[in-house]
Amino acid sequence: MRLSGLGKILGLCVLVGCGSETPPEGTPDAVPPQPSATVRPAPAPPSVESPDPSGPTSSQPKLGAPYPIVLMHGMAGFQELNVGPIGVEYWAGIKDDLAKMGETEVYVTEVSPYQTSEVRAREAASQIDAILARTGKAKVALVGHSQGGLDARVLASPEGLGYGDKIASVTTISTPHRGSFIADIVLRIASVAPETFDNATRTILKVLQRTAYDLQNDPNLRAQLVGISEKYMRETFNPKYRDDAGVVYESYAGRSNLRTGLGVCDGGIYPNEPTKLDSAQAFLLPSAVILEQGIPVKVNDGLVTVESAKWGTFMQCIPADHLKEVGQLNIDGQNLQTFDHKAFYRQVVRRIRQRGF
Repeated sequence: MRLSGLGKILGLCVLVGCGSETPPEGTPDAVPPQPSATVRPAPAPPSVESPDPSGPTSSQPKLGAPYPIVLMHGMAGFQELNVGPIGVEYWAGIKDDLAKMGETEVYVTEVSPYQTSEVRAREAASQIDAILARTGKAKVALVGHSQGGLDARVLASPEGLGYGDKIASVTTISTPHRGSFIADIVLRIASVAPETFDNATRTILKVLQRTAYDLQNDPNLRAQLVGISEKYMRETFNPKYRDDAGVVYESYAGRSNLRTGLGVCDGGIYPNEPTKLDSAQAFLLPSAVILEQGIPVKVNDGLVTVESAKWGTFMQCIPADHLKEVGQLNIDGQNLQTFDHKAFYRQVVRRIRQRGF
């Protein structure tokens, strides 16, 4: 399906953590920089995965599912976005595909599309409580794309909502753990006329929410952008929201713009497969080029660099831009090759199960 101009604009900011640089309302003042969490080594996987060319079928054995899988969307995210007769799933077909392999306890949270991770985490908490009550399970396994991974960290952190005893693992996919420079660029533009920026974006996003989103609330784009800026992540978020020692943290990163990821992606638990390349969709190409600047080149998925996406145990780089990572493909009809996002999430869930979760 080809999206309209509105869809392309939404797409650019849709799945990222994407004005003055003051901390978001309700967040602490900046503290002196401290080292952020390091990428922790992990033991070799318990078994070598074999390709599944046929995809999931009803005849395949069910995997054990001790904990529900909870998918947490990124910035501007949703369960299903409806514009007139057109409906788009954020997690495009992933939940139904996982059900075919026996993963019937997969849930999707829906939080404010344009708010800080502190606000979004509080909204997700009640939904996670409801999932635990419904399933009777003690914990959930969280999978967060982009800003959804930051929401998950706030949930689990002892300095956040302290949900560590309800969370077995946090798996993040292209989450800007060290910020997104694209957010910094937008904030610089916004700082020229912050009040105008706030009024304009709030008006536009309120109209968008009324016409397309199921969830209605007060958007705060500038606070959201500050919350994923490099400065805020470095000086405030990462020092404050420490990882819970009882939770397993794993991360994946996307690489695009024909980059192999050699060097930056080599430390993953699973192979990088540098011969598999991805060409960024047209509207993500400018931001991919901007993020690459430097020596060595900063490999990225069009919105988040590989180095920013690493947190906890680094699992793997995948050849996909920021939208393809959740199945939003061919918005401009231009791809070097098609990334099988459903197969990727089957792998992610299998690996969570191999952990015993």
